[in-house]
Amino acid sequence: MNPCKAANPCAAKNPCAAAGNPCNPCNPCAAGKKKMKQVGRDEAKALYEKLAATLPAQYRGGEHWATARDWTKWTNFATAPYLADSHGNRYVVNLANKIAARVYGQYDKLKAMPPGGTILKPSFTVGADGKARPGPLFIMEKMTKGWNPATGDWRYAMILPGGKTFGVTKGPNSAGMAFCQECHAGAKDNDMLFFLDEEVRRK
Repeated sequence: MNPCKAANPCAAKNPCAAAGNPCNPCNPCAAGKKKMKQVGRDEAKALYEKLAATLPAQYRGGEHWATARDWTKWTNFATAPYLADSHGNRYVVNLANKIAARVYGQYDKLKAMPPGGTILKPSFTVGADGKARPGPLFIMEKMTKGWNPATGDWRYAMILPGGKTFGVTKGPNSAGMAFCQECHAGAKDNDMLFFLDEEVRRK
């Protein structure tokens, strides 16, 4: 039984509940109950740098074109990995393709992302043994005007390690991506984009 279900009607939407994560009922990105270690910024950066070269292969075969690219060469707007509560309390960095990189650095002043602009957030956790382990790859892609007004014309995707597709807006398990859409709707003034804390922003 899900102890959060009565208190939160979103509980039924949580695909992680069966895996032992019933108390984050609206977040399909949650990492579950595995014990995760928090590390300092320098250690997180070193762990990511060691892991980065292997990451694209982890998601190859996922149902989004970015999984066939070496996105590790995209512009990284995070000076170090940071913990993201909305992404399952995992460490993430913010990578932007060439289109997105032209405007993403405006941060809170950004009003519109051009079509084709794509943001990737590879994620990882740190185990009690101090080793980094890949988490999901989170993708936001700005589509052409009118593609999907409900999402502000953003296509969200979540690809799991091993290349399994958790969901893609207007694609496989589109309903499973509703959490992303609902969360990002809180940033309408910035074209549905939330930005990194200032201490980890690339200037």
